[in-house]
Amino acid sequence: MTSALRRLAPLLMVPALLLSSCASGDDGGAGDDADGTGGGASGDGQNQDQQERDQQEQDEQERREAFAAREAALAGPGDQHRDAAAAAVAELSIDEQAGQVLVGEYGGTDASGMAGLIEELHLAGAIVMGDNVPRGEDGADLDALAGELDTLHQAAVSRDWPAVVAVDQEGGLVTRVGHPLTEWPAPMAYGAARLGALDGQHSDEAPEEAPDEAAEEAAVAGHDALAALGHRAMGEDLAELGFTMDFAPNADVTLGAEDVAIGSRSFGADPQLVADLALAGLRGLAEGGLAGSAKHFPGHGGVTEDSHLTLPVQPAELSELEDHDWAPFQQVIEAGAPMIMMGHLDVPALEAGVPSSLSPAAYERLREMGHDGVIVTDALNMAAVVDQAGPAEAPVRALETGADLLLMPSDVRTAHAAIVDAVESGRLEEDRLTEAAERVVALMLWQQDLAAGELDAGPGVALPEVLQGLEEEVEQDGGGYADLPSITGEDAGEDAGEDTGDGAAEVAAAVARHAVTLVAGQCEADVLQGPVTVVGGQEQDRARLESALQAAGHQLGAGGTVIGLVAPGAPPSQGADVVVALDRPEPLRLHPAETQVALYGRGEESFTALVEVLAGAPAPGALPTPVGEHEVGHSVC
Repeated sequence: MTSALRRLAPLLMVPALLLSSCASGDDGGAGDDADGTGGGASGDGQNQDQQERDQQEQDEQERREAFAAREAALAGPGDQHRDAAAAAVAELSIDEQAGQVLVGEYGGTDASGMAGLIEELHLAGAIVMGDNVPRGEDGADLDALAGELDTLHQAAVSRDWPAVVAVDQEGGLVTRVGHPLTEWPAPMAYGAARLGALDGQHSDEAPEEAPDEAAEEAAVAGHDALAALGHRAMGEDLAELGFTMDFAPNADVTLGAEDVAIGSRSFGADPQLVADLALAGLRGLAEGGLAGSAKHFPGHGGVTEDSHLTLPVQPAELSELEDHDWAPFQQVIEAGAPMIMMGHLDVPALEAGVPSSLSPAAYERLREMGHDGVIVTDALNMAAVVDQAGPAEAPVRALETGADLLLMPSDVRTAHAAIVDAVESGRLEEDRLTEAAERVVALMLWQQDLAAGELDAGPGVALPEVLQGLEEEVEQDGGGYADLPSITGEDAGEDAGEDTGDGAAEVAAAVARHAVTLVAGQCEADVLQGPVTVVGGQEQDRARLESALQAAGHQLGAGGTVIGLVAPGAPPSQGADVVVALDRPEPLRLHPAETQVALYGRGEESFTALVEVLAGAPAPGALPTPVGEHEVGHSVC
């Protein structure tokens, strides 16, 4: 791995490292006699021991303060940003404030028309979808894309804060800018890797003793660091192109096979797992210089319909929602989040028959949970909202009920005019519009400082001196890094100071390798017997797997192992010896085969990891969501 990313690993593990170092040094004199005299130790010896303990406490306090400063920098706008935003918005007209709460969309790959609207209507900015990405012979034309994003930025140069240049880039199925940018496994891969580590997937033998609390914290932190590293690397790639905001990660807890909209976009079915990884994802994006957004409150993973097509109903009681679907959002909010996305769900426990994005009760609940940053709506052109309100009514209702940033209204010009009319007519209080505009401007002032390295954390900001050396200290005390050689550099095959290769691709490969889950079959068995035939999936999936097989020395052709690739909605594979779920793992229950593998990705790194496992390498991951009779945490290995 590149030296820069290797140095980042301990930075992202600081909370557990602090915990581990405290635990390792907390015996406070375990070898002393009961009377505290230390078996007759001299007074000078006792004074020296006390001095050492005092110094340890001082060092620990300095570390905690340094970490708290980094956390505050990554969590969102500070007082300085809010004060500056209030002053800036006070100078804006109603027309300009109305623009600052809107993010528009555009058609085609030419952003000049959208730039004109940003300048004319004073819009916060624009979102870039897949159809807006220029394409070349080898995928996305990144140079052309960067030029178009610069056009959007130039439309906002007259103000002191940058434009919102946003994207939905989660990894897996929701990838707007693909190859040659690094292609990431689905978010669920992080959940599979983390659960695999906690279940002892990396050990050839079961441990003789259960790990102590500090070791368990270190194992968890290792794979939270994997998620943070992945999101940082993804964020850095996007920031280099000119993006300032990424609507990720998902804090939705999937309910499994009946979850038709989120699936592998979720980290998993366990609320605590999702909470920890969502926070790691947010922090990683911030370290990369982007404003992230936990989504989709009040929890799209817990419903059985898709809000793109209809208004899903979440019938759960309030107590159940608090303990399950809302738990990740609560944890993220308590830690500090720059932005939360409000989804389009009908939640009778809050307000029956009304999309949460238009419901005062939903926004009030988020504020009661402690979130004081931006609340952005999910796209306002989705059927769940369009069926209830038109292009003029939806943005006004969302704003007056508590939204701060209105994403993708059906017609941004109509939405802007409707907001101005609502204020001038007295329907919408001017203070509500001002409040929303201040939050958006504060967010972008923070992102600007973050990306420029002006805060206590972010791109290019060095680890504070008081935290340097903590990695070695904890490793000496046995904390470890949950067997992540690909992250710590132990198997990188390079000198410590050498910076080689594509760091983002290497992290993506680590995610893929640690996520692969053997759901059925024999652990560490070579199942690639004779020529290999690949069936199912899409043409690109088959081509990539065949390429990975050939690169590993396997022959293609009939008469040997048949590998069936499965994607959501695909018919069951007939006669496959090995069935591989490429995205979400739940379809495996419909595909009986002696060997079943959950892959959680379609990138080249995922197929390379798959070939290694099918040839006998360990499968480190564990299921982050139920698959048929298999529960969360299941793995054959």
